[in-house]
Formats: sequence, structure tokens, C-alpha cells
Amino acid sequence: MGTAYLVGAGPGDPKLITRRGAELLRRADVVLHDALVGQGLLELANPAAEMIDVGRRAGESRWLNQGRINRLLVTLTRKHAIVVRLKGGDPLVFGRGGEEALALVNAGVPFEVVPGVTAGVGALASAGIPLTHRRLSTSVVFVTAHDREDLESEQEWRHLAGLGGTVVIYMGGGRIREVTERLIRLGRSPDTLAAVVESGTLPNQRVVEAKLGELAERAGVITGPALIVIGEVTRLRGQLAWLESGPLTGRSVLVARARSQRSRIVHLLSELGASVIQFPTIRSLPAPDAVLVPAAVQGLAGNGVIVFTGAAAVSGFLQALAQEGLDARAIAGLSLVAVGRETIAALRRARLKCDLPIRSYLPIQVAAALRRGRGHLEAQPILLIRDGGGRSALGDGLEAAGARVTQLQVATRTVDSRGRKNVERMMAAGQLDAIVLPSSSAAEALVAGG
Repeated sequence: MGTAYLVGAGPGDPKLITRRGAELLRRADVVLHDALVGQGLLELANPAAEMIDVGRRAGESRWLNQGRINRLLVTLTRKHAIVVRLKGGDPLVFGRGGEEALALVNAGVPFEVVPGVTAGVGALASAGIPLTHRRLSTSVVFVTAHDREDLESEQEWRHLAGLGGTVVIYMGGGRIREVTERLIRLGRSPDTLAAVVESGTLPNQRVVEAKLGELAERAGVITGPALIVIGEVTRLRGQLAWLESGPLTGRSVLVARARSQRSRIVHLLSELGASVIQFPTIRSLPAPDAVLVPAAVQGLAGNGVIVFTGAAAVSGFLQALAQEGLDARAIAGLSLVAVGRETIAALRRARLKCDLPIRSYLPIQVAAALRRGRGHLEAQPILLIRDGGGRSALGDGLEAAGARVTQLQVATRTVDSRGRKNVERMMAAGQLDAIVLPSSSAAEALVAGG
């Protein structure tokens, strides 16, 4: 039996997940995620993890109800070591995390709760609306628009209408008119300052400010997750808004990819305010050679070189060792060589010392760097760890230089086209402002994925 981790994904921006949450995603065997968890966050997950979408989307009739999710979570945790239940915001704030935790307790399944930044805090901060202010509001109330239809609920809303301070209403995007009219009917002034924050913390964030009686008309159609905030603190947004200041704010850009690693282009575009869609998603999966890794390492007898040719090669190699109960101690005394910047970074993330970083991928330059680093290559035992198919030109070049090379492909790349319908919909609706093709292979991957 393993452990279930109820992890808060944060308010939307993948950079706002906690360090503990990101760490568990990288180690997860299975990830059960909500519909609102973005692709950028899911890409942090272990490439070999089973990804299960258990969220409900508007207009969809097929979805897992809460009881089925609870049972699935229990069943999977009994089979796997690390099961992450990834929930938007904080798992215990209107996320039904309490129900899932109780289901785990009743089933005798170990669990841990990893808090997240709830939307009522994160989305408002990104909109330039402080929850509290010494002169404007010293109290905060969080409430959900999805409530019970009974007398007790009506009394709660009547109490809410009479409150001062700041009121934040979750899941209210599709019920703005109903919520505002109800509050006004129960005594709240229609002149109360209010705002709607849609897609908070994301590049396509939209904020509408208005008096309570005019908010529904001004907000119009809401298509993304939204919060309603009521109170005097909304007047500060004009001075404190910061997210919408990027030169690419409001622009949607599709970046084609041919690799599983996150692109620097994506990072730069996001920093400039663009909403970036990556397609297709490239996943690295274990390859048949992975089972041969422990024996190959043992064959080096603590005297030899391991050359990694990709970030997925590093992760696949370490996973193969872990499958046999081994860790970094198994490669003590061996020289580790990383080919390419991403591979060098992958070794650093794994806390392994790179004895020889080589930035060039050209076989002749790699062989020359190895010869300088080792003195000679004749009869040198080299374990070449790859993440691509076919024989490696680098391996052939090293053998030609006299080295004794063992080549193992520990990972294989596969195109995941599950986001194709979303991309097609955006293209048909004219919602993409640009398509970036970083390379010819990325263009080929885009065509293959579509």
C-alpha cells in the first residue's frame, strides 16, 4: 500500500504550486487531476505517471461523481506507492478534499494534505485587489455560489448581505446575476463596489469592476473560472493592478514542440504575458533497454564512463535503477558525462555531479572532449544512455575511436494528441494570435499530433 497526497494546485499559474506539491508530481505513479488544472502544471508530473482526468467540465455529461472519485483514489493508493490527487486552489477550500480525506481514513489508507494557494487569495492578488486593508476592510468571508436550496441557506445569504468587509464568492462566474440580485434583495446596497476576476493569475486574466447592481451586465459572458469579490478594497485595483502590464498580455500563442522538456521559448513568452498553448505534448516512456541498466552498471565495475544524451535519458536511467532498489550509490566511482544543456541541467536537478559537461551534440566534438577528459579512448568502457531510437551516431563514433561502447535506450518518445480538439477549436474560433515553430522537427510533430 502506498500514500495518497491531496495536493493543492494553486490558483492557475503553474509557478504558484508549492515546492512540496511539485516534488510529489515529479515522483508520482498516478495523478488524478481536476479539469481546471492547466497543462503547464501537468507537465511537471513524472513522464511515466498514469494521468487520470476526474474533473467535470461545463456541458459534459460524462464525468466521475465524488463517490466514484473517492473509491478510485482508495483503489489506486492500495496498488501504487505515490498517488497524487491534484486539486485546483487548496484541497480543503471548496475542493471537497475533506470528503476525500475521510474516505481514505475510513478505508485505512495513509494520506497527506499539501496546501495550495486558494483562488480567493491568489487570483485577487494578481488582479490588484487586496483582501484586507487597514482603512477599508479588516474582515474576509469566503463563500461558494453553489449552495443548498433550503431555509438555512437563505438565512446564511441574508447574513452575508448585511456583512461589511470583503466577501469573496467562489464558483460564481455562471451565476453573477443570480448572486447579485439575491444579495440586493436581501439588503445589500446596489451601489456596493464589486468586481469579477476571471482566469485569475493566468495570462488571459480578465477583471471587470462595477457597482453590485451593474456587475452582471458589465461582466457579460464568463467562460473561464471566476470569482466575485464585493467590498471597498476593489477600489484599489486602479493603483495596484500589475499582471496585465506585459506587452503580450491577452495574446494566445501556440508553440509546437518536438521534445518532452519545457521550452525556453515558452518561458519567455509567458514572462511577457502571453497565454501559451503547447502542442503536441511529447511524453517520455520507459523503453525495453531500461531493464538492462542495473547489469550494465555492474559490468563497469566502478571503472568507466556513463554518457547521457538527453534529459529523459537521465530520468529513465535513474528510474531503471530505482526499479531494482538501487540509487546513486550504484554509480559511485564512475564518471558522468552529459551531452547538451538540457542533459546537464537534468543531472543537476538529480543532484548528480557532472564530471564532463559537453554542450555540443556533434559526435566528433563529443569524442574529442571525452579524449581530452580521459586522456585516451582506446579500450575505455563507456555506457551510452540514450532517449531516442536506432543506433546512435555518437556511439558509432566512440567505437571508431577505440572505446568499448554499450548503448542502451532507456526512454522512448510518444506524441500525446489529447489536446488536439482544444487546438482545433481555438483555430476555428480565431483565438490564436500566433503559432511558433521553433524547428522543422517541431513543425513535423505539430502535423503528426493534429
